[in-house]
Amino acid sequence: MRALMKPAPVPGAVIVDVEMPRCGPSDLLLRVRATSICGTDVHIWSWNDWARTTVRPPLVLGHEVAGEVVEVGRDVTGFRVGDPVSVESHLPCGECVQCRGDRMHICDRLQILGVHRQGTFAEYLSVPAICAWKNAPGTPAEVASILEPLGNAVHAASEAEVRDKKVVVFGCGPTGLFSVLAAKAMGAASVFAVDVNRDRLAMAKGLGADEIFDGALPDLPTLIAGVDAAFEMSGNAAAITSALRSLRKGGTLIAFGLPKLPVLVDWSNDLILPGRRILGVVGRHMFRTWGTMQRLLDEGKLDPRPVITHRYRLSEFGAAFDALTSGTAGVGKAVMIP
Repeated sequence: MRALMKPAPVPGAVIVDVEMPRCGPSDLLLRVRATSICGTDVHIWSWNDWARTTVRPPLVLGHEVAGEVVEVGRDVTGFRVGDPVSVESHLPCGECVQCRGDRMHICDRLQILGVHRQGTFAEYLSVPAICAWKNAPGTPAEVASILEPLGNAVHAASEAEVRDKKVVVFGCGPTGLFSVLAAKAMGAASVFAVDVNRDRLAMAKGLGADEIFDGALPDLPTLIAGVDAAFEMSGNAAAITSALRSLRKGGTLIAFGLPKLPVLVDWSNDLILPGRRILGVVGRHMFRTWGTMQRLLDEGKLDPRPVITHRYRLSEFGAAFDALTSGTAGVGKAVMIP
């Protein structure tokens, strides 16, 4: 089959012919119908400091995917050939304390597709059946391919218990935009959006944000003071500080964005004395988040399609990554079709 692989520890990747993956007894073999590009893929493509210390080439990239089952492992039940599925990219061991405690998404021996094992930018993919989510009939492949990152936002909104609350989203990249959608869909009283990019703010407004704010404003925490929950999706140190200070006393900071360097927090005045809390959120709860997300999709409360702004054939990977790394790809998700 054809696959997009990073063959060596250098920037870029190449299309190569590789052997078809095997379907183990507990696995599903999928024909990839669509696979979307994440910021993590861009880090690996660019071969930044994180990638150099985490990824071991040769490796097929990618972890956001929709596929069709073409083979079912002998020990697998509940799936059959032809089923359309999305894939949970966090592969749990099933044995550690976290897995046995209903927290498989933070497994102690967690592996991630396209990071620790062969990924989704290929014609076929083999995954543990426990990581497959059967899609509703008629779900477009490109939508099914972005349920993994959409699930990040649904997980964050669930943890923040946003219903009837005043919420602000810092950072309107794709996951931030999904967070605006998720918070609105899950009943937030109002949703503010913050970014330094006008195009991203315009998209957030179009997706339902009640108010938008320039993240460079020096008095930003004062302008939006008193929110119940702040979603920090950017990893920017200044945004983290602003997010904390925008919270009411007792409010919650959902920490999702990954800073490049350690962040200095005024522990006494911004956290302890106002009684705020910081909650780290990663991935999607397996499978509570997926169930919540499916319900919102089925009820028509959640429509992620406007966030998909770019589409490519897998063979056009160079144009896709050039656009993403040059800043000309707009503000949304890019989907590739094998």
